[in-house]
Amino acid sequence: MSLFHYTKLDTFLDYIIPSGSLMANNLANMNDPRESYNWTFGSVNLPMDKLFPDDYSDNTHIDCQYKFGQMVKDRFQVICFSGAKHNGWDNEMMWAHYADRQRGICLEFDEVKLFSAIRDHFPEIRFELQAINYIRNRKQKPWISWNGQISDEDNLKNFLEILCREVTFNKSHFWEKEDEMRLLFLNHPDRLFIPFEESLKAIHIGLGIPKPQHEGIFNALRGKNIELYVMIYENDQYQRWKLTKTNAGWYTSINEEDLSPQKLI
Repeated sequence: MSLFHYTKLDTFLDYIIPSGSLMANNLANMNDPRESYNWTFGSVNLPMDKLFPDDYSDNTHIDCQYKFGQMVKDRFQVICFSGAKHNGWDNEMMWAHYADRQRGICLEFDEVKLFSAIRDHFPEIRFELQAINYIRNRKQKPWISWNGQISDEDNLKNFLEILCREVTFNKSHFWEKEDEMRLLFLNHPDRLFIPFEESLKAIHIGLGIPKPQHEGIFNALRGKNIELYVMIYENDQYQRWKLTKTNAGWYTSINEEDLSPQKLI
């Protein structure tokens, strides 16, 4: 299965390719206000005074609820992909919103190879990939039942597992066009940079990238086994044409199965 990640051209050339990694974000940095806006939870036996001894008082109870919500969100690290149900490279909305209005690129990853790289570098971190479930009715956040017989860290870990199942893979139906596959790293408060190693299989060049800039993309990928595609818009839909450089110039191959040059650009 392929996973598709949209980004700006500068981000790709200046950060992703030089580092060989994708940056994860916590939920507070997501676009969906259900994830980025302040979280609070109903709770039983949640020891705010113990969790925030320097800040908690009767007057700061609400502030500490928000602080706890932020602490929970910080434990989820996320990388977003497209292509859960449809082709991931021809999503017009994703090209507009996340790829600099057609002037960015779409990266195509091999899921199996990406997972292998993650396990090699982060064997202790639990991660999960799921298609987002888009819902019309607001899903209530679960209550916290704090168990005084186990450690605070174990309580938090148990609650994160509940949130993972019931909250973090659900979004409002307004986001459905993203067709999101979400890669979630659980219970890790520090930002992660995920090495992709050999999993990056193709680059799709946006409609708005001038042809002279194709050379810079090609040079960044020199020596790597990564396919190049240029996006074409015909008959009100995207097509992708394989892009190949020869001594004579740049060629596109319209039929992906036919690697013979068909059009010089």
